Amino acid sequence: MFIAHRGIVNKIQKENTIPAFLGAINNPSYAGFELDVYTTKDKEFVVNHNPVIKGKFIWKYNYKELKNKGIVKLEEVLKLDTDKIILIEIKDINIDINKFTKLLNKYKNKNIYVMSFFNRVIASFHNPSFKIGVLNYVLNSTPTYNYDFIGLIYDVATPLMLSYFKKNNIEIFLYALTKKDKFIYSDVYYIIDSFLLNT
Repeated sequence: MFIAHRGIVNKIQKENTIPAFLGAINNPSYAGFELDVYTTKDKEFVVNHNPVIKGKFIWKYNYKELKNKGIVKLEEVLKLDTDKIILIEIKDINIDINKFTKLLNKYKNKNIYVMSFFNRVIASFHNPSFKIGVLNYVLNSTPTYNYDFIGLIYDVATPLMLSYFKKNNIEIFLYALTKKDKFIYSDVYYIIDSFLLNT
């Protein structure tokens, strides 16, 4: 099953925007979409991939300034009418976990997954109403993995590794594939795609 990386992006629909996410919601080939989150200076959660906009870090902007640049709040995305997966990547290592959890808990009826490269961010969650996982935990792992899912780079995901996670009922999201890569693993639950089905 495919997850649209930053939504379905084309010449009209820019990444990490409401139209891009609606594109994934309305496309039966996708099980959901992925997005990236940072915190603004005035403590709003906003959706954008890069930490810098026009030479300035997102956390140095107030949301009003970012809104004028077309950046949306995370809550606008959570309000979309969908039961598809909303895969949120936390890119802000200093995110307010309590405030973030409170926001997501307002949308318990949604199919929300939260991940980060920052292990300590994910380890800070306690009994969330949403699923949590780490990106590339395998590269700095411990013997056990106690989260709901894992994000793995295609190039490091071996059949033995994938079998281990499947055996332990941990959902697998595979990403960083290129057009030449083949999906040879039946143990993968989802493929985060930014080129296969996007037009």
